[in-house]
Amino acid sequence: MKKLTQYLFREMKNNFSNSDYGLLKTYGAIPGLILGAYFPEFVFKYLSILIIIFTLLFMRYIYLLFFKSNIIDN
Repeated sequence: MKKLTQYLFREMKNNFSNSDYGLLKTYGAIPGLILGAYFPEFVFKYLSILIIIFTLLFMRYIYLLFFKSNIIDN
């Protein structure tokens, strides 16, 4: 798994532009928007849990972005 991750990081670093990273994030957001539109009662029912999950994942992202050095080398 580590070799696959290193390969993907290397390929992204060599081949992706800044706009490609933005599009990648958009690709990830679109399924969530579609599911939220089709299942609004589920989203409202579990809104607090979804906010907690989002917050934890966002905190991890901030940690990786600003505090952990050499993400690709690990």
